[in-house]
Amino acid sequence: MKFTLRQARTFAGITQSVMAEKLGMTEKTYIQYEKYRRIFRMDDACKFSEIVGIDLDKIIFFDKKLRINRSKEAI
Repeated sequence: MKFTLRQARTFAGITQSVMAEKLGMTEKTYIQYEKYRRIFRMDDACKFSEIVGIDLDKIIFFDKKLRINRSKEAI
C-alpha cells in the first residue's frame, strides 16, 4: 500500500503544524508539499519518512499527473 503525504502524516497522528515544525519549515510551506505544489528534497523526504515511521518507497512524494497539468497551465 502507498500513502499520500497527508495519509502518512495522519496515520502517524501528527498535525500539519507539528510536522512543519519537525521539518524546520512554516506550516504554509509544509501544506504546499502536502498538496504536491512543491517537491521534497531527498533529505527532507527521508526525514519525513522517519517522522511518520513509514518506508520511503511506501510514500508518494511526487504526483506526476498534477505536475504535468500545472506545467500545461503555465504555457
